[in-house]
Amino acid sequence: MLFSFLLPLELIQAQGEASRYLEALEKKYSGLKDYIVNVNVHFDIETFKSPDIQAELYYKVPDKMKVESKRVLFFPKEGGYFNPSLFKKDDFVVMLLEHLTDGGRKAVKLRLIPRKTKRNAQDFVLTIDTQQNLVTEVNVVQSGGREIKAEIAYGTFGQIELPTRIKLLLDFPAVEPEMMKGFEPSGQGTKRVTGKIEMTYSNYRVNSGLSDEIFKETEPQKP
Repeated sequence: MLFSFLLPLELIQAQGEASRYLEALEKKYSGLKDYIVNVNVHFDIETFKSPDIQAELYYKVPDKMKVESKRVLFFPKEGGYFNPSLFKKDDFVVMLLEHLTDGGRKAVKLRLIPRKTKRNAQDFVLTIDTQQNLVTEVNVVQSGGREIKAEIAYGTFGQIELPTRIKLLLDFPAVEPEMMKGFEPSGQGTKRVTGKIEMTYSNYRVNSGLSDEIFKETEPQKP
């Protein structure tokens, strides 16, 4: 009886500890309102080819994002841009998986299970540098067998730490037209799509007061 009482208590304590890491992350980025940044997108995907693409990315809390480029652009919204508002503790059941060392720093690995089930249900596993309160790695597993891993490196801009590089490692069960729009196939008969996309960020403009109008889609003019 004592064991059955202590076990759920330990689980509650572990969940409380895990949630505190997300609280620290929210506090760290509470001063971030928006940013504009130049991004270079480099593709290295097994069955597709595309030259590097340059674009300008606009972000405004909590979840507004827009990408502008002179070329047709495939931009991975899942992991392709930095959105600290994505991991609010109230939106997830948070589980502490392990304490570890990441690049010589103390870190934790958390599993985030969404409280609300959506069509493309997905779980997150985050690696958080607990000394700097930075998400250094994100693993996303979606229904249907789609897996994305993001590795993130940071710099400081306007006294806020933001990504200088995000490397996405992709593993998709099949060619997805929307995900792969803009690519030219270089192989046939592949059952899975694997590879990586590397995004390099530069020239940040932080908290410039972006208007919501920027994020509204422009309707095509009628002839």
